[in-house]
Amino acid sequence: MHGLAIIISTWIIPFERIHYLIIIILAVAVLLSDKSPNAMLAWIFTIFTFPVGGAVLYLLFGINWRRNKIISKKMKGEERKLFSKLFNFMQRDVSDIFRSQDFFYYNRLKNIDENANKMSKTEIKEKIQDQIDTMITNIGLPAQQREIVKMLYSAEGTFLTNNDSYKLFYSGKEAFDSILEDIENAKNTIYMEYFIWKADELGERIKNVLIKKAQEGVKIKLLFDGVGTWKLPRKYKKELRSAGIEIRWFLDVKFFISKMNYRNHRKIALIDNEVVHTGGMNVGQEYIDGGKRFESWRDTNIRITGEIIGQYLAIFVTDWLNSGGKYSFGEDIKGEAVHELEGQKPIDKQEKIEYLMQVSSSGPDTEWTTLKYLYSKMIATAKKEILIQSPYFVPDTDLVSQLKMASLSGVKIKIMLTGVPDKKMPYWIAETYFAELIEAGIEIFRYKAGFLHSKNVIVDEKISTMGTCNFDMRSFEINYEVNSVFYNEEISRDLKEQFGKDLEVCEKFDEARLKKVTFRKQLRNSVFKLISPIM
Repeated sequence: MHGLAIIISTWIIPFERIHYLIIIILAVAVLLSDKSPNAMLAWIFTIFTFPVGGAVLYLLFGINWRRNKIISKKMKGEERKLFSKLFNFMQRDVSDIFRSQDFFYYNRLKNIDENANKMSKTEIKEKIQDQIDTMITNIGLPAQQREIVKMLYSAEGTFLTNNDSYKLFYSGKEAFDSILEDIENAKNTIYMEYFIWKADELGERIKNVLIKKAQEGVKIKLLFDGVGTWKLPRKYKKELRSAGIEIRWFLDVKFFISKMNYRNHRKIALIDNEVVHTGGMNVGQEYIDGGKRFESWRDTNIRITGEIIGQYLAIFVTDWLNSGGKYSFGEDIKGEAVHELEGQKPIDKQEKIEYLMQVSSSGPDTEWTTLKYLYSKMIATAKKEILIQSPYFVPDTDLVSQLKMASLSGVKIKIMLTGVPDKKMPYWIAETYFAELIEAGIEIFRYKAGFLHSKNVIVDEKISTMGTCNFDMRSFEINYEVNSVFYNEEISRDLKEQFGKDLEVCEKFDEARLKKVTFRKQLRNSVFKLISPIM
């Protein structure tokens, strides 16, 4: 027995040292990761509290892919390719399309002589920015809006667009009736990208129509998230493929287990490159009737025709290529997008301005957390009112401080969250912010008529945004998201009017309601808040 004990101890002691070494290495990696202080503390707390589980979680979910993207952009040639393959999620970046000369007229220098090739990159960038500033000035865009337009262009390359029409949908039935009608009328192409796609009643309806259109010769490509659609039956997928419909998975968990936390949360349907449907709605029957869990489902979608379609097309093609799609399709689709923009004139040269819009998208490996910057900038530029709708509310300290400063400066702020949760932890964590927000004069409401899934921000009835991005750190830092930004009072008023209707079925969470939260619940909520930066 003594000999056995010696043998065991000789194994255990080195293992323990290796174990501690791994913890120290991971802790140092966290400190050097450029994460926020809150995220650093959350990861270090997790790694030290749950040594084995914490280490596995960090390797799966904690790597700073955005920092890797920034590093790779500074490299050149083969070195960049090798680093990108090893340490980046995506091999292709949508901002490369947005910034291409073919895609946007202001990416080219205007009225420059043969000395243009002698200009430095900085000089070229400044000249292009001057061209955009001139266009913005010519159309009389207010300062509040031009700051956001310029920020999004600088951060991700998306640009201001003039659009012909829009239609907002506040119920799943109306939204999917419209999507199905446009699919029925498709002549050439249907491209669809969704986080969740179910083989339920709605999924069957869409599948049957898609198969019918494929048999008519329409080119169809479907992009599913690798986690959101992992339950999609084999028979369902086989039927789609048998009809000639191409399907792919974004970060398929069978091949990218280390990246399973980073999901494509986007919802896009492009029909003939003439119509785009986008917003918060996935393909699932619960988005129409609430399903088995909810009395109803409140969400927001939009149908748009106009120049913004080129930007959604660029996002789809990039996601398709990053999911293993053939590069030839990338060239074809880029050609389609460029063709759509060939007759497009600068906005200040167009006869009539209808609906000014811009896309904002980001993911864990984009250079900037652009959607977080968008929400932050909208809060900072508000003069009178901020209306926020989101099922989840887990902001960082910077956004909380901005909201409080805006409220203390006289801006009226209303935040509407779901009162019937689908996930308990985000619901509990949201409550930890309520006391300080209410104290600063911010009104908080919980939607009680069903599940609220809308992700909308409306500022001063002048600027608004809606799409897939929740008001939480998962959407800002971890998921691939996309929003439409509207520089239009009509659209903003429409969204505000619906916000008012939603308020009628809300419960206000005021100081009296706050006092009813028991100590046990406060403690539970605060414990989960500790790990909220890594959720």
